[in-house]
Amino acid sequence: MQNQSSDHQSLIKSNLICMLSMMFFSSGFVAVEYLLNAGWHPVYLNFLRHIIVVLFIIPVWIYFDGIKALLGANWLWGIFVGGIGFGAGSILLLYGQVFSDPVTVTIISGVFPAVSGLLEVILDKRKLNKEFVIGVSIAVIGGMVVIAGADNMVRVSWGALFALLAVILFSWASRANVIDFPNLTTLGQTSICMVGSCFAMGIISFIMFFTGQFQNQSIFDMSKIELGQLMIYGILGMAVSQFFWLSGIKKIGLGLASIHINTVSFYVMIIMLSLGGVWNGLHFLGALIVGGGIIISQTSRKSFIN
Repeated sequence: MQNQSSDHQSLIKSNLICMLSMMFFSSGFVAVEYLLNAGWHPVYLNFLRHIIVVLFIIPVWIYFDGIKALLGANWLWGIFVGGIGFGAGSILLLYGQVFSDPVTVTIISGVFPAVSGLLEVILDKRKLNKEFVIGVSIAVIGGMVVIAGADNMVRVSWGALFALLAVILFSWASRANVIDFPNLTTLGQTSICMVGSCFAMGIISFIMFFTGQFQNQSIFDMSKIELGQLMIYGILGMAVSQFFWLSGIKKIGLGLASIHINTVSFYVMIIMLSLGGVWNGLHFLGALIVGGGIIISQTSRKSFIN
């Protein structure tokens, strides 16, 4: 009985950790929407966010785990996983928001559990169950409802496609982040891939800077409000949320942790409404359908896969 009670308490704690991760993640969507509307280039914003995250998280990593942990990490693989998974993924997600809106992007991101399950099937050679297939199908319908509620369906469809590609990269990188760096703490796993992501963003930004894409874009020209939004976008929306996210994955696995992605759209809608945003009934309906589909995909006793 004590073991069951302990396991139950551990499960509740792990889910609360994932919930906190999604709340911080949601704040980043709202913050960057403000900056995008102010005319800042999405790639430049992403690059600044990564610089802030690395300057924040590396000293924290060294302080808690020591310099030996940093020097002994598998940096080549960390840069690859972080650069491709989180770097390219974050750009795709941001452009998905540029073409649509933060609510649409977060609802489309609700297929994260489905993508995670498919990755387990492909990489771990497991078999699909019928609940998973039905749930994924319903989630896809929910995503289509979200797109149908847009004023410019073609443009938002591109945004949804970018968001879906981002989800695929995030799913792969999240799994690799936990599995491929077993000798690192959660803080170390977060840090190494954030550096990799920053490395990728640096290369892309360097190319765009010298091709004139960042004209009249400088962090020194930001207002205090814009700097505050950038800090929320970087530290809370990326560094802190990623730390809690990986902590949740390590405790309950990618499949169960990824269910919490479905709550992001609701958090974003609540924050946007509290700031004077407009209610969209089809967005809400789409979010409910996506969430329902993912819940159905979890109803099998054997969870995602057999």
